[in-house]
Amino acid sequence: MSAGALGALQLPGVLTRLRADLFSYLRHVQWLRRAGGPSLRTLEPELGALQARLDRLLRRLQLLMSRLALPQAPPDPPAPPLAPPASAWGGIRAAHAILGGLHLTLDWAVRGLLLLKTRL
Repeated sequence: MSAGALGALQLPGVLTRLRADLFSYLRHVQWLRRAGGPSLRTLEPELGALQARLDRLLRRLQLLMSRLALPQAPPDPPAPPLAPPASAWGGIRAAHAILGGLHLTLDWAVRGLLLLKTRL
């Protein structure tokens, strides 16, 4: 995201996008836990903790949006099921991609929220 785009951020847009992104990552983590296979079994405790944290963060975000009287986002349409990884290596690569994307999303969210905090 460019510096100009960061300057144009508005609270409703940031929170709505963050909610949608976190919901998507929650769905992907749930998929990893189901379809990861034996190659990801050692990560089961961490994936379970991550799923619980994402769920808690989504609830807190929804509460914040309610307190600020922001428009509620329409419910997400049901997404098609994700296909299982083709191999054990495919599961590991999928986990790496999902967790890397989550890291970037959270980095974007922190930057956006800190910028908005200075404006409020």
